[in-house]
Amino acid sequence: MNDAMKGMLMILVILYVISPVDACPGPLDDILLLMICLAANKE
Repeated sequence: MNDAMKGMLMILVILYVISPVDACPGPLDDILLLMICLAANKE
């Protein structure tokens, strides 16, 4: 994944976490999404 895609993915994750619209209530999906994003950004 190139740097532009990594940056865009990180921005989308941050917007999802702070947005009032959520896939399911609670912090569980937010934590899972952050872990997926961190794994995708590893080299």
